[in-house]
Amino acid sequence: MKNTSLQTLCRVAALVAIQIVLERFCSFNTPLLRVGFGFIPLAVCGMLYGPVWAGAAGGLADVLGTFLSPYGFYPPITLTAILLGVVFGLFLHRESPRFFPHIVLCTLVCCVGLSLFLQSFWLCLLNHSPYPAMLAARLPQCGFNIAVYLAVLPLLQKLTRRVLNAARAN
Repeated sequence: MKNTSLQTLCRVAALVAIQIVLERFCSFNTPLLRVGFGFIPLAVCGMLYGPVWAGAAGGLADVLGTFLSPYGFYPPITLTAILLGVVFGLFLHRESPRFFPHIVLCTLVCCVGLSLFLQSFWLCLLNHSPYPAMLAARLPQCGFNIAVYLAVLPLLQKLTRRVLNAARAN
């Protein structure tokens, strides 16, 4: 972040705002699943600007989003949001849109490692509930998210590359 341009800062801020809106206002819950696409702006940030910016965007979106939701601020959940951005940046920054193994690894780390195992652990501590029960309850969400990530991330990476190539041509 040494040579930060105002343009980069504004784009990341816009992605943070979009993530907050998608995550807090455009998601809906079913009895088994929470359906939302709040990960998309964070993934784009990771693709364009790398793990540091994406991690910062994830943490900032989580902190700012807590002011707009009925739930309070809980730092471990913010840590997971930061790690999610870092993972997107590490696996998807400057990779070829045809490099599917990076997308699969990114999806598994995000959905299984961070969302299922780590986030469930934080929620157990917060709600004083048993960890195995929390894992079992969140398993369908994990499976759904894996399918969504594997469908959306390749398309998002392809679209991001097209936009970058068009911007470079001008």
